[in-house]
Amino acid sequence: MRSPLVALFLSVGLLFGQAKKPAKKTAVAAPVAEAPGQWILGTVGVGKQKDGSIDSTGLKGLAVRLGDDGKRGIAYDLDLCRPIGAWAGKFTTEMNLMSRGDYPTAIGETIFVTGDFAGYVAGADAGALPPRKGFGPLPVGQARFKGFHNAGRSVVVRWDVGGVAVDETAEVVSANEVQFVVRTLEVAASPKGLTVMLGKAADAARIVTLGASKVETLDGQAVARVSAAVETTVIRIAYLPAGVPLPQSFDTDLPSKLLKVTKTLWPEAVETTGKLSEKSGEPYVVDDVKLPVTNPWKAPMFTSAFDFLPDGRAVIATFHGDVFVASGIDDRLAKVTWRRFAAGLYHPLGLKVVKGEVYVTCRDGVWKLRDTDGDGECDAYEAFNFEVMVTKNFHEFVFDLQTDAAGNFYYIKAGPVRKGGRGFDEICDHHGALFKVSADGKKSEVVATGFRAPNGIGMSPSGQLTTGDNEGTWTPMCRLNWVRQGGFYGVVDLAHRATPPTDYDRPLCWFPKEIDNSSGGQVWVTSDKFGPWKDRLLHLSYGTCSLYGVLPQEVTFNGQPQMQGGVTRFNVDFASGAMRARFNPKDGQLYVTGLRGWQTTATQNGCFQRVRYTGAATRMPIALAATRQGLRIDFTCELDAQAATDAANWNLEVWNYVWSSAYGSPEISTKAAPVAATELGNDGRLQFSKAQLAERKHDPLVVKSAKLSADRRSVLLEIPDLRPAMQMQLKYDLKAADGAELRGQVINTIHVLPE
Repeated sequence: MRSPLVALFLSVGLLFGQAKKPAKKTAVAAPVAEAPGQWILGTVGVGKQKDGSIDSTGLKGLAVRLGDDGKRGIAYDLDLCRPIGAWAGKFTTEMNLMSRGDYPTAIGETIFVTGDFAGYVAGADAGALPPRKGFGPLPVGQARFKGFHNAGRSVVVRWDVGGVAVDETAEVVSANEVQFVVRTLEVAASPKGLTVMLGKAADAARIVTLGASKVETLDGQAVARVSAAVETTVIRIAYLPAGVPLPQSFDTDLPSKLLKVTKTLWPEAVETTGKLSEKSGEPYVVDDVKLPVTNPWKAPMFTSAFDFLPDGRAVIATFHGDVFVASGIDDRLAKVTWRRFAAGLYHPLGLKVVKGEVYVTCRDGVWKLRDTDGDGECDAYEAFNFEVMVTKNFHEFVFDLQTDAAGNFYYIKAGPVRKGGRGFDEICDHHGALFKVSADGKKSEVVATGFRAPNGIGMSPSGQLTTGDNEGTWTPMCRLNWVRQGGFYGVVDLAHRATPPTDYDRPLCWFPKEIDNSSGGQVWVTSDKFGPWKDRLLHLSYGTCSLYGVLPQEVTFNGQPQMQGGVTRFNVDFASGAMRARFNPKDGQLYVTGLRGWQTTATQNGCFQRVRYTGAATRMPIALAATRQGLRIDFTCELDAQAATDAANWNLEVWNYVWSSAYGSPEISTKAAPVAATELGNDGRLQFSKAQLAERKHDPLVVKSAKLSADRRSVLLEIPDLRPAMQMQLKYDLKAADGAELRGQVINTIHVLPE
């Protein structure tokens, strides 16, 4: 119910004349069907100057189109719970794929901006506005962003101010033959009232507030004081053009009314026909679930993450901020139907379905996307956990989303890599960290640190976390990590420790560039319909668009449990950079998605593909163990005894890398001391020269003998000079017992040689 309004017309330095006619509320027009849509989330700036500077920027921003023509807009800072500002003109500049410093910026004439302070403060007598301190949201107990609601052409933003619920919306009102922006707030019962930031003090003369007790200047900002009340208070804030007379009256829709409104923005559906693999005789083949590349929403299909709903439909996110639901994913893929479910998100790179609800990891936090009216679209965008810190760096992506058996969520955040890849921009506490979020979203904690650009994580049914990471500063080559609580994984700048570490937690294995030059995520095989790999780990390579089976070995290193081992490649290739994989509970097969953005062998901008087990014989390594007795390799098939025991059919090389602050590493002999970087880079760090990086000093190892096990599935290689090495390459040229050729390689790491 609408509360009575106390209309106070307050101005500073400007007297308004009598309005000529009542204000008229703008009509609601049909939704705009073009990208970026009604809203966009990202780092948003308002008030761009000729010198390129921005008057006000929200690191976690929400920009919303206003008016029936969409030529006005307002943007909110979701950390500080303030309006960044409003403008008249076009919407915002676009946010490109890599966002190399080019974030959405308001285009047109600035209506108002605010300073870097909290937009709401509990208490009508607040003596100061809390300023931005570092990065991340305001402290617990102050103002917090709770989410927003889509009501067609209107968006309701929801805040919690010290336990008081505040719902806010903005719209364009016409009066006296001009248009102006009005913010409408509904403040729940508040025993102490609120202080609301309106805009910079210099703009106060053009701000009219209805429903507040008074307007003052505080910390250089115009603020409205909202008195304590036992029922809901309605506040309307009008931002008038200079010299426009005061409207005699104006009205706007209340947020409580709009929260009951849901509107289908994207009723269209797109049908695609998948393509089944035509390969025969292979145990694993790739089927293509064709993406709706041509679509009525003009949405780029750079697919970035996905999961399955309980009924078998897939929920798929794209890097540009869309989420789609695909139905009809069956054996034949003859008719897959796509609906747009959500839009405007900030680089979603992780997605998880929990009890039928969709959760998405974006750069600004973890969202819960809810369809409250059953029309197949998200209308409630809930801020499930928004603790993550964001800076302006282009590369600090937030990757993946997994859950453990207790329902806790996990994601990982990259470091602020500079343009060009070397070194880092300004570092915040969350860069390069792996996070755990409680099942209710209320608590967030750091699990491990020292990651550079870990594009994906994995979670075993027992709760074991894994990650990849990508070559760069402090990361000699790509690596696969078996994560422990409190671990440090190599990047000293991102260790977040009082004393910089001088050593690091070892990976399960390193990858030479030709194997994996840019790692994706991992997935555990939970299906008994995927051949012999049940209960084992798989690793994705974004850079080589490939899939690897992981061959782990548990050892003791420096008195601690340690995983070492390697990988073997599946004979499959993906159309785009493989990043996320999940098993479909309906058919038990592996589905993979990814995109083309960073360096990769991808041929398509995105892909959604199925790795299907055909039942044909598998002939590949499945386990590996290095001991003082030699190197044991287990296979999925019986081997031809003559070929397997011929030492000439086995070829081994080992080499090391250099862990340093330089970008990457040369490949050096295991018998030599680490080399030092010799050239000063643009980031002020010593870098390896091209000549150093071009050298490959590998050490060959001699296989003295090869012994085949009684079941003919395991070979023990006797290697007199076997020793720990950061990288080993084992090539084999064998035959299976049925006469089929069996050629391939295992790439692995040896930290120690146990008995």
